[in-house]
Amino acid sequence: MKEPTIENFLAFEREHKCNQIEIEGMHVWALYRYEIHNAIKAETVGRTEGDAQGFTKSELIKMAINALKPFTYKNVDVLFIGNGRRTKNADTGIYEDIYCDEIAKKYNSVILEHPENHGHCTPNGMDNVYFTDRVAFQTNLAVKLSKKFNTKVRQRRTAAVTEKIGPILDAIKTEFGPDLRAKLIPDIVDRMYYIDITKKYCGKILDKANPKLIIEICYYAMESYAMSILGHERGIHTAEYSHGFAFPTHTPMQYNPEDHLTELPDDELIYSETQLPIVHLPDNVNMITVGFPFFEKQRAHYQAENPKDDKTICFISTLAEGEQISKVAAAVADMIGDEYHIIYKLHPLEFGYYKKRYPWLVNDKLDVIDNNENHIFKYLASSSVVVSTRTASVWEGIGFGCDTILLNYGDTAVNMEYFIKEKNVPLVDTAEQVVDLIKTGRAGKVDPDGMFEPDSYNKICAYIDKYI
Repeated sequence: MKEPTIENFLAFEREHKCNQIEIEGMHVWALYRYEIHNAIKAETVGRTEGDAQGFTKSELIKMAINALKPFTYKNVDVLFIGNGRRTKNADTGIYEDIYCDEIAKKYNSVILEHPENHGHCTPNGMDNVYFTDRVAFQTNLAVKLSKKFNTKVRQRRTAAVTEKIGPILDAIKTEFGPDLRAKLIPDIVDRMYYIDITKKYCGKILDKANPKLIIEICYYAMESYAMSILGHERGIHTAEYSHGFAFPTHTPMQYNPEDHLTELPDDELIYSETQLPIVHLPDNVNMITVGFPFFEKQRAHYQAENPKDDKTICFISTLAEGEQISKVAAAVADMIGDEYHIIYKLHPLEFGYYKKRYPWLVNDKLDVIDNNENHIFKYLASSSVVVSTRTASVWEGIGFGCDTILLNYGDTAVNMEYFIKEKNVPLVDTAEQVVDLIKTGRAGKVDPDGMFEPDSYNKICAYIDKYI
């Protein structure tokens, strides 16, 4: 059996022409490839990228109420597809979108925001944010009804997916081992409902907004997929503005060069030239280095407000290795928690379930951050050492002058090879090793400058100005 590495997955996609498979005008494999690769890894090497929690009845009611608000923005220059992830500014009480807000204030624009963690962070201090709960509500309702009544549309789509994708799933079983038919066929059918309904909804928004440029924060979110498709159909330029640093094994940022999909944006805007050899989108997607304005602006602010403390250690959780990282953090806290301030920064998608899945984090010697009341920059500014696996926050921590320790879980050795081999950042396996490195001052030290492209605000504005 083959290992489910990104190289083997891409070779499999090329051999079976997976990304060219269409059903009812939708590239059904391409729209679900991230989840397919995750499912293979979950059944083989045990690695996953986290899972979404279902909407409760009360959450659906709130979404339905939000969905009643009409879309009134007409003839904007830029339409942003936000990811809904906002962080509270401790000074103002405002929840900020660190990717969109500052740029959006300069232009005639609207920010579309879907529910993050099944809700929205308010107040957001903006007058151009539109909640797209309607599409989330409609898709969830449509999928639930189609399953409950086994509708003719669902039967038709299930038959088509079984016919076209079923043999590919059989090939996955042969090459990689797991039998995923029973799990993935209904999930792919669900995704067809999501993109079909979302595209119709987004089309109505574009009829009114009529933007000259679409900027997406996460191209593989459903609304971004839909907007990319519609942008190509309507001649509207589209770009993804990266919401973090990519990694060699991150499936959405790795394609075969010939996979020219309408679901992808025209341009990919990245933080640093260090990403150029790492991100491999199809060769018709342009890579453009612009930097990260929020980081540049906020680094000085957070450093001034939160002086670095040599006794503060920040563990950063990830969806894939949260269990392993949290166990190490708890053990480190037990060993040196009386002497050091041990912070455990959860991933936002872990907030709702960590007490059940990681009960060892309920520890008086650990300061668990399970909300967005403060941005992670606050903790990076005050910490002397960052401990994690592969995450973009390691780049940010280095940018804040933190020493670094990497935990040898998942594919950290592959994804963080630059830091391990070029910058001598230690890669360790145990809590005892972490404690030893901290106490002897041997955590990795990397020059904080150069992690982000400078003068980023002006570079992004210059990019936007070309199209408006």
